[in-house]
Amino acid sequence: MNGRLLRFAAVGLLNTGADLLAFAMLTAAGCSVVTAQILAYGCGMLNSYLLNRSWTFGSGASRYRELPRFLLLNLAVLAFVAWLLEQLHAGAGLPLLPSKLLATGAGMIVNYAGSRCWVFGAGDYSTQARRKTRHDHS
Repeated sequence: MNGRLLRFAAVGLLNTGADLLAFAMLTAAGCSVVTAQILAYGCGMLNSYLLNRSWTFGSGASRYRELPRFLLLNLAVLAFVAWLLEQLHAGAGLPLLPSKLLATGAGMIVNYAGSRCWVFGAGDYSTQARRKTRHDHS
């Protein structure tokens, strides 16, 4: 495993911790389970964006470009993982926990690839490529 992928996985663990902590605090404070889940998931996503942007990928690109891409990617991954979980558990008859683990692992791969290539990497790569092309032709 490369360092960037390990950092991505570490951020994922921290996101889960932020989600669980926020959920526990919100439900203890009297929030409904659904409201607490939505807010806690949002805390995990915010943590994910900030840490992956600065630590995992070291992006300096515009937040106005990255944030909508980050949100779209995460919604797409959520839909993909939910679909795959249903296919593995209900469709293929695998037990729930192994289905959840497989679907989550597949989601992590898609999320990492999308984050690296589209959310945090596309602008930096294209900027570097343009600079290199200009430099090569000078």
